[in-house]
Amino acid sequence: MNVNVSNLAGGDGGNYIADTTVTTGDWSAIYAITDATFTTLTSGNVTGTLTGITLSKGMTLNGQFSAITLAGGSVIAYKRV
Repeated sequence: MNVNVSNLAGGDGGNYIADTTVTTGDWSAIYAITDATFTTLTSGNVTGTLTGITLSKGMTLNGQFSAITLAGGSVIAYKRV
């Protein structure tokens, strides 16, 4: 993965997610627009159980993510290059 200022600033775009269906993609960060709770959060480089966690409004979770299912809330998942 190439990390540059454009990546870090969301220059490659993202996906707004605010429903409870699974969304798949290739993301480097998840930003919580509102408090967000996950039923599925699949990561290639973050170990441990990520389901059931709450990402508070305004917080960002960095990593390599490929599947997101929200139990509630809304996020922007920023694309990896």
